[in-house]
Amino acid sequence: MASQDIPDPIKDFKGYQGSLFKSLVAATAAANSIPVEELGFFRSLDRQFAKDIDQAGASSLSIGNDLLQQCAIDCGLVVKKFDDIDDVVERYGAATDVCDSLLEKADHCLDEISGKFTQEDFKQDNPEVTQIATKDKLEYKFLHANNVVRPQMKFKDAVNNSSTVPFERKIKYKPHALVPLDSTVVAEDKSLPHPYEYEISHIEYPKSMFTVTEPEMYKPYDTTSPIWVDTEEALLNMMKRLEGHQEIAVDLEHHNYRSFQGFTCLMQLSTRDDDFVIDTLELRDKLWMLNEYFANPEIVKVLHGADSDIIWLQRDFGLYIVNLFDTYFPTKVLDFPHHSLAYLLKKYCNFDADKKYQLADWRIRPLPEEMLSYARSDTHFLLYIYDCLRNELIDKSTSEDGNLVKICLQRSNEIALQKYEKEVYDAENGLGPGGWKNMLTKWKYAMNPQQLAVFKALHQWRDHTARAEDESWRYVLPNHMLMALVERMPLDSSGVIGCCNPCPTLVRMNAQAIGYTIQQAKMNALQTSKDDAFMEDVTPTKKIEVSTTASNNGSVTTTMKVQQVKRNVSDIDPSLFDLKKVKKIRAETVAQLEKKASALFGSCL
Repeated sequence: MASQDIPDPIKDFKGYQGSLFKSLVAATAAANSIPVEELGFFRSLDRQFAKDIDQAGASSLSIGNDLLQQCAIDCGLVVKKFDDIDDVVERYGAATDVCDSLLEKADHCLDEISGKFTQEDFKQDNPEVTQIATKDKLEYKFLHANNVVRPQMKFKDAVNNSSTVPFERKIKYKPHALVPLDSTVVAEDKSLPHPYEYEISHIEYPKSMFTVTEPEMYKPYDTTSPIWVDTEEALLNMMKRLEGHQEIAVDLEHHNYRSFQGFTCLMQLSTRDDDFVIDTLELRDKLWMLNEYFANPEIVKVLHGADSDIIWLQRDFGLYIVNLFDTYFPTKVLDFPHHSLAYLLKKYCNFDADKKYQLADWRIRPLPEEMLSYARSDTHFLLYIYDCLRNELIDKSTSEDGNLVKICLQRSNEIALQKYEKEVYDAENGLGPGGWKNMLTKWKYAMNPQQLAVFKALHQWRDHTARAEDESWRYVLPNHMLMALVERMPLDSSGVIGCCNPCPTLVRMNAQAIGYTIQQAKMNALQTSKDDAFMEDVTPTKKIEVSTTASNNGSVTTTMKVQQVKRNVSDIDPSLFDLKKVKKIRAETVAQLEKKASALFGSCL
C-alpha cells in the first residue's frame, strides 16, 4: 500500500486501523510461510538466496530496532539496539519491557476515552500557562518500583481473593442514616446491599446547588502547599478543618499491578482553603471516619470520572458518597468537544497538568515531590470548575431540556449506587471481564482442540495463582506469554521458561507444574476427541432386508426387516502423541541408523 493511500489516523482512525491490520496480516502470513527448519538446506543450494536472506534479516533487524527505539522513547525507557539474532534471543526481555509499558499506556488511553484522563494538548491564545511538571517522560523507577515492601502485608484486614466468598463490606457505623444499617436480610452466599441506597435515592439537595453564584477563585497554586496526612492525629485535625465546608473535591490514586484486586494508595481532598493528600496505605483502617462527611447530603462531593473511585472507596475503606457531583457528566450534557479533566483545567483555569505520573507506582514512599504535586493538581482547581459548570448548566436549562443540573445529579447518583463485587472466575464458560472467552475474542488466535484445551488450562492456572499470591494476571503471566505457551505447548520446565523471556518469577517457580498442566490438557483433549469419534463410529446404522413370499391364492407379500448394526472402532492410544516418547523413539532410530554401513561410503558416515 502506497503511503499516500494510508488514511490519516486523526481524520479517519478506523480506516487507518484497517490499513494497519491489513499490512500486519500480510507480513505475518509471509513470515509464517517461511520454512524455518529448511532455510539452512536452501542456503546451501543457492549462494544468491543466502545473500538475499541475510540482507532481508539485516533489514528486518534494522526496522525492528528503529521501531523499538521509538516506542522506548515514548515510554521513557532506554533500550540498547540488538546486534544480531542471538542478541535478540538473549535480551528479548528489553523488548518485552517496552511492550508492557505500551500496554500500560493503552489501559490509560481507555480511561482517556471514558473522560478521566487525556494526553491532548489544547491550544490557547493566552500564552500565560501554569505548568506543574516538565514534559520529560516518566522515569522507569517511578513506573514499577522493585524495592517496595508489599503494602498489603501490613493491612489489618486480611486480603481474600477467593471468588467463592462474597465481598464483606467494611462499614460498621452509618452516619446520616435514613434507614438503619443491615435492614435487609440476604442469603449467606450473597453480598449485602448498598448501605446508602435509600439515602442516595431519596436525597434532598441543598437549594444552593440550583442557584447561580459567582465562582469562588482557587488559591494560587505556586504559593500554597498540600498538607500531608499519614497519622490518625493528622486525620482528626483534617476532619476538624473540613467542618463548615459545603463542598469538597476528591480524587484517588490506585495500584493494581502487584495486587489481584488492587488497592488505593493515595487520596486527594481539597476544600476552598486547603489541599490534603492522605496516605491511605497508612490510614487504611481509619478512613471509615470520613463517612461523617462523605455520606452527608448537605456536603457536595465533587469528583471527575468517579465510576472507579466509588468502587475503590467501598472496597478499601467502607466509604460511601451521598450527594455526588461528577464533573464528567456536564461535559456531555453541555456538549463539550472533550470530556477529560485536563480539558476542564485548560478551559477554566488555563492550567496544563502533566499526566505522565498517572502511570506511576503510587506505592512509593516517601512520595517524590513531583508525584505529590501531580496528585494535588487533580483536586486543587476542581471546586472552581464545579462552580463554573453549575452556572452554565443553570443558564442553559430550558423547559424543553429540563433542569440540566438535576440531569447531571441523576447520572452521578447512578455512579454512586454502584456496589463492589468480587470477580468470579467461570472456568467452564469463560464468561466475565477476566474470563478466557473474552481474551479469546480479543486475540482471535486460531487454535486446534489441543491448543484450546491448553489455553483454558493455563488461563485457569494463571487466575488461581494470581488469587493465591495476590498478584495481577499481568504480573503472573502476561497475555502474550500465555499465547506463546499455547502455541508451542512445552511439556518440560526448560521449554516453559524458554517461551517466556524474561520469565516471570511465578512462572519460573512453577515451570514444572505448568508443563504438567499442559500435558494433562493435551491428553484430556485427545481423550475427548477419541470419545467423540467412538460415539460417532458406534452410532447404530440401519440394515434393511427385503423378502418376498407367495401365498397359495397367488398373492405376493413383501416383507422389510430393519436391523440396528454397530460398527467396530479401533482404539486410539493417546501415548502415541506423547512428545517425550516420540523423542525417545527418534533417538533410538538415529542410533540404529548410525550403526549401519553404506554400500557406497562404507561406515564413514
